[in-house]
Amino acid sequence: MVELIENDEHFILISLLVTVCMQMSFFAVAYTLQIDKVTDFAGTSNFLVLAAFTLWLSEDFSFPKILGSLMVVIWSLRLGIYLTYRIMIWGEDNRFDELRTKFWSFLGFWVYQILWVFLTSLPLIYFNSLEAPTEITNLATIGLVMFTIGFIIEAWADYTKFNHKLHGKKWCTDGLWKYSRHPNYFGNILLWFGIFIFCFAYDAPLWTITGPLWTTFLLVFVSGLPFLEASADKKYEEDSDYLKYKSETSILIPWFK
Repeated sequence: MVELIENDEHFILISLLVTVCMQMSFFAVAYTLQIDKVTDFAGTSNFLVLAAFTLWLSEDFSFPKILGSLMVVIWSLRLGIYLTYRIMIWGEDNRFDELRTKFWSFLGFWVYQILWVFLTSLPLIYFNSLEAPTEITNLATIGLVMFTIGFIIEAWADYTKFNHKLHGKKWCTDGLWKYSRHPNYFGNILLWFGIFIFCFAYDAPLWTITGPLWTTFLLVFVSGLPFLEASADKKYEEDSDYLKYKSETSILIPWFK
């Protein structure tokens, strides 16, 4: 099978096929059982599978390729464990209340998840299809630093928010949430741009920036900020403290008041 993987087009097509098969399998389970508990696991584990699978297909276990794949694996493991634990503690995700019983609408969400996983993974998929040098370049180091900072920000913000909600408080202003209303999203965007820059340093084409741009688009304009901002506005629209917090706090990039 590996002998058939001769170019990046094969890597990309096989990665797309793996993603479609994984997500449709989880969709069948979620729709049949009418549950949301597999949704986050399905998405994050798919990233891990693509990273490990394309590295294996490349038959090139040079240090840069292992490091690039490891960044995605570590991120997917951390986020997958966190989101799965969170849904087990909190129960069903109310974002899917209106979709779960409607076949085509629910399927549409899973198609959207296919695009999220596949497009975001493009820089690493393409990188693993290339022959990579064994040294870590200066540009790759910049990407690695960006990933590390973004990973820390996302993990710290998630832990702070989860701990905050366990104590039944209102909106979170602890830690990084004092300087951004959505620091976890900022960390996620930063780390994926870091992964792209790391892969770009080893000749992954510029068009694979589609990956982090797609993630940014989803978080800023589709399923991230718009949903959470609207939910908070509806819940606290008459709370003067919330309105003050909102007016004084950056929506995304952590910034001192």
